Amino acid sequence: MIRTLCLGLAATCLTAAPAWAEDRSEQVATCMISHATEADISQMKQLMLLALQEKKQEATSVLGSLMLTAGLNASGNCGVGFNEVGTPMFEYAMRLYGEHLGTVVLERSLDAMDLPMQ
Repeated sequence: MIRTLCLGLAATCLTAAPAWAEDRSEQVATCMISHATEADISQMKQLMLLALQEKKQEATSVLGSLMLTAGLNASGNCGVGFNEVGTPMFEYAMRLYGEHLGTVVLERSLDAMDLPMQ
């Protein structure tokens, strides 16, 4: 009975961990987005332009700078420890953050051309 209970508890903890990590990622991403600056958006714009021009080395450099800035944002404003920066939780938060910045760049581009985004 105790063995079954312990196994059940362990299984519950292991299945709850990914859900917790995803929730934490979304919380961190939301916090990072709320602290995003015009400089962050400008870096994303530069990254997108370099990528579209297939300037891989320059794009990689800007991406590294953007990731460093985002990591400092997350650690300084969102309670992310430096030991969490390389984890899947933070990678997912970065993905959400990057998608947000890319969307802002796209929306501003369409606004500048007076095209509606649907």
